[in-house]
Amino acid sequence: MKVGAWIHGGGGISLDEQIARAADNGLQTIRCYDFDYAERVAPALKQTAMSLLAGMHVDAEALVRNWRSQVQLDLLARYHDLGIPVEGICVGNELREGGDEPGNKRFTARLSFGLANVLATYHKWLDGHGYTTPLTYAMEGIVFDREGCFHEWLWPLIDACDVVSVNAYPMDGRAWFTFGAFEESRQMLCDARVRHDRLVLFELVLRRVLQQLEGAGKPLFLSETGFPSAVGYQMESDRLVIPKSDNVRYGEAMREFVGLIRRVNSEYGDRIQALYFYEWRDNLYHDKIWNVEQSPIHTAFGLCDRFGIPKFDLREMVEILFH
Repeated sequence: MKVGAWIHGGGGISLDEQIARAADNGLQTIRCYDFDYAERVAPALKQTAMSLLAGMHVDAEALVRNWRSQVQLDLLARYHDLGIPVEGICVGNELREGGDEPGNKRFTARLSFGLANVLATYHKWLDGHGYTTPLTYAMEGIVFDREGCFHEWLWPLIDACDVVSVNAYPMDGRAWFTFGAFEESRQMLCDARVRHDRLVLFELVLRRVLQQLEGAGKPLFLSETGFPSAVGYQMESDRLVIPKSDNVRYGEAMREFVGLIRRVNSEYGDRIQALYFYEWRDNLYHDKIWNVEQSPIHTAFGLCDRFGIPKFDLREMVEILFH
């Protein structure tokens, strides 16, 4: 299993510096969401021998109206011209109908049908040019029914993916939205029973996903995962949320979390091929902090603090996933 993260820019720390530090701490791959970012990080990836989970944006509304409008063969070609190892190309991330407000988001049959057609078009181009790059799509929890099974209309899309990607966290809605999420995060880190209950639910979701993919013969990327390190927060201004982290408890909880993933993965023939943590570094300017989702806990997902200092021994965590 390869271990990576999304690495955001800004904050006075260059992407090159962050990628070098990530490599020094045992990470082998990073995730990107658009080609401009990939172009910027390609030299650093070559220098560190790291790979990329590439990303191609898909507009959900345009996809439903006319899936052909989302085909970008020129971008597909440009990714292959970068000269870096590509773990896969993630065509779209968390598509939805109904808007972004919690409770209104839906992944529909129309989205599944349209995206499956886009992937089929890309497969034809890749085959014609002699490429074997895996194609995938990053799904969120709205693709599952109440029993944790993929909605029936997801299967044409799953069949079209070489690798199925799932963005999965040991967190429920309360742990994501409003400032109350900081108390939910504190309980996750400080209350052993709360953490146990959340990890049990995460394990159940992970096992159900792996059971279904085993039957379909598909591997899995955990394309986003992790949880916050915050046990509180302070406001530095009217808009700047500064998380207060407990790095000791965060490290303990993270080691327990990755140990669970490694154990479950070994029981399913190491079907999980790669794992990407949501954030390499705390992101105090994430766009979801003040948008319609109202999710200030997004400031605290980093494996490192906002200055790029690891919160715990990351190499030890990577070793757990390997062994």
